[in-house]
Amino acid sequence: MKTTAAIPALNQKVFLNGCDLNCDILADIVSQNLPVGVQKSCWEIVQQQRDIVDEIVRKKVPAYGVTTGVGSQKDFVVSEKEVAQYNMRLVRAHATRVPGPLLSGEAIRAALIIMINEFAQGHSGVSQDLLQTMTEACNKENMPEIDASGSVGASDLVPLAQMAVWLLSLDAAKARNLPKAKETLSLINHNAVTLALGAFAIVELKQLLALNDLTAAATMEGFRGNVSALSEAVNRVHRRPGQRASAARIRSHLKGSKLWTQGEARFLQDPLSFRTLSQVHGAVDEIVGQSEEIWNQELNSVNDNPIIDPEIRGPNSHANMDTTRLTLALDTLRQALGKLADLSGERIQKLQWPTFSGLPTGLAEGDGHATGGVQFLNLGHIAASLVTSTKIWARPHLLISVGQLADGVEDTSGHALHAVHDLQRQIDTGWKIVAIELSIAIWAIHRRRIPIFDLGDGVRKAYEAICPVLPIGKEGDEPFDLACVIEVAKTLVKSESNLEDQRSKCEPF
Repeated sequence: MKTTAAIPALNQKVFLNGCDLNCDILADIVSQNLPVGVQKSCWEIVQQQRDIVDEIVRKKVPAYGVTTGVGSQKDFVVSEKEVAQYNMRLVRAHATRVPGPLLSGEAIRAALIIMINEFAQGHSGVSQDLLQTMTEACNKENMPEIDASGSVGASDLVPLAQMAVWLLSLDAAKARNLPKAKETLSLINHNAVTLALGAFAIVELKQLLALNDLTAAATMEGFRGNVSALSEAVNRVHRRPGQRASAARIRSHLKGSKLWTQGEARFLQDPLSFRTLSQVHGAVDEIVGQSEEIWNQELNSVNDNPIIDPEIRGPNSHANMDTTRLTLALDTLRQALGKLADLSGERIQKLQWPTFSGLPTGLAEGDGHATGGVQFLNLGHIAASLVTSTKIWARPHLLISVGQLADGVEDTSGHALHAVHDLQRQIDTGWKIVAIELSIAIWAIHRRRIPIFDLGDGVRKAYEAICPVLPIGKEGDEPFDLACVIEVAKTLVKSESNLEDQRSKCEPF
């Protein structure tokens, strides 16, 4: 999963040019609160394209959303005298508030950055004044409260209209006599919210997949699985780059493990949920990589309609705001995560199941008893519920009918914002599922009394980090909180240097 440009250094101002933005850079700008600007060479292009818009207005050339209404009102003329009032009424009319979840400030800032990056190309025909106002607001202002819903996937109309109302109400916008012709249409006819949320999701997914590979290694240790399924020989004969990469990562976590010793595996052949670790993880890894490539392209594309074409010195109407491509990627991602969760759920049960684990029921101490072990904490039931939710959210969105909107003018859409919201839910749930599997794998390792130096290098670090926050031997003394395991697990795949700080926040049992 490659990026298209280098991630900026801490405190470095990032200059946008419509070409080099990608998911990692966007997430980095927002997480580090880096200032943004527009590359110097873009300003002249922006002005040249804006001059064309002004000319269209002066000459009263019919142009969608510039000198006419929008949607089913596209045949009604907007005179030069009405432009300013029309643009403000347009954006306020689309900014209807609906009670419900709000976007985070980070998502709103990311959406602003995406639009600045697009407008810097000049094709939208917005003014330098608007671009300057957006950049200043992005760097200095607190972000507004914006609803997270209101899009069917043919531009994020409602949330972007709410953001535009805030932006155009700033003192700087009023001083510059904003909005000008076409500018509110450019601000709302965009997929910036969906793109921002999707970019964040893809970056987080890469971390989640890394934890899944580490957890797979811990599960193999706890189960005493047959590592031949992960061998180089097995993966070399199949042309699956994701599978080979995943198997290599799992093997690296198992480096130095006694599992590689002949006769250490308990079964000649493990259940498929164990045997297919690298195949399934690799397939998901490939889909995430492909989706990231799509997203990186879309982050540098023009969405708003119409574009301003310098060759004809006029507008070209189009449907670049269509989100079919995004939803196809998101639908595939969500199905992949559904599969990932499903198999994790199978392993979670089998790690506790005496017939498969070879250990007492629920990993209880001794020969087993009524009040002990991981099963007494009902983690298996919680995991089953989480897996069910993940599979519900995996259902495809693309073919859901949007009906006939705007008097039949808008008769299809991609539902990308719905799709990305469900992906966010899956990712949040995915951390919980993998934390449960990792906890039970560590519990099984502890229950088998495996010497720590017989574990693979990566698994050893995970065992040392996770075991102290598990209530082993104290099941039922106090309610168990999985949050500490999730935080420590995230740390394992993010930064070893922060591990002790994260563990200090969790009270060991």
